[in-house]
Amino acid sequence: MLLTTTRKYTKLLSITALSSALVAASFTDFTTQPLTSQAASSEEKVSNEYVLKTAGNVRSGVGTKYKVLTTLKKGTTIKPTVRKKDTQKTYWYKIKVGSKYGWISGTLLTKKYIYKSSGDKDAISLDVPYINQMKPLYAPFGCEGASLQQALQFKGYAKEISYKNFLNNMPKTKQNPYKGFAGSPFYAIDGVFQSIFPNPLANYGKKYSSTVKDITGASTKELRTELAAGHPIVVYVTLDFSKPKWTNWNMGSAGKNVKMVDNLHVTTLAGYSSKTKRYKVVDPNNKGIYWVNEYEFERAYNALKYAVVVR
Repeated sequence: MLLTTTRKYTKLLSITALSSALVAASFTDFTTQPLTSQAASSEEKVSNEYVLKTAGNVRSGVGTKYKVLTTLKKGTTIKPTVRKKDTQKTYWYKIKVGSKYGWISGTLLTKKYIYKSSGDKDAISLDVPYINQMKPLYAPFGCEGASLQQALQFKGYAKEISYKNFLNNMPKTKQNPYKGFAGSPFYAIDGVFQSIFPNPLANYGKKYSSTVKDITGASTKELRTELAAGHPIVVYVTLDFSKPKWTNWNMGSAGKNVKMVDNLHVTTLAGYSSKTKRYKVVDPNNKGIYWVNEYEFERAYNALKYAVVVR
């Protein structure tokens, strides 16, 4: 039986399923919580896009007693204008269907958080190159190295070295990611938090460029300032920008019971739109380049505020 005691091994086992689901859902959020609320006004403006988790009816009014105007397919993206609560305190979202407006239950919807574009022609968007950590080289725990090399290559550095050698040359440690890469980027090691944290990663990056700097603790406003100056950033977020999950880990010399984000993932931050509130990420975990809803990105990043910039 395969053990899933390491945070990245858990990630590895989910890659195939998540990748196929991403394609099927056209970059949609997989949260299954119904869009309900405990307290809200009778009518609110909304600006987010949503995706149908299942096929659903659009009705002429707020509630199931109203006439069905049409039925939308699972995976349909909608952009409501307002929402209201019915007598059961469930939100209903107003959308345009043809020349008419109708209402659809929030229990059928999930907020869209990943986008193929910024939706803003004036967005900051750095052309950071993409390195796939899964193929042709299989490095399921290599997101830190891939993200750093992506950022370096955008600035003209680390272009002559292969991704494999870039990973092999990183400082290594048995269990302490505060000192180097704990374990191996190429295979799972039970009980080891397989990562390299910002300080040793930045020190490694300085071998290729003195402009690499650990900016751990930077606010999201400071991240946006770096992006505006043309600087890509290695950011420690969460897998699929899900809610951070905390677990205690034995990190050797760093401590036997270190609290850490268990679903940690690392990507390169490469853009921002102040208009649509989306961040551009270059995600080495077999996903490529896309834009993330501001809320989900900042929730994931602010858990640790770990970051390394290449200026």
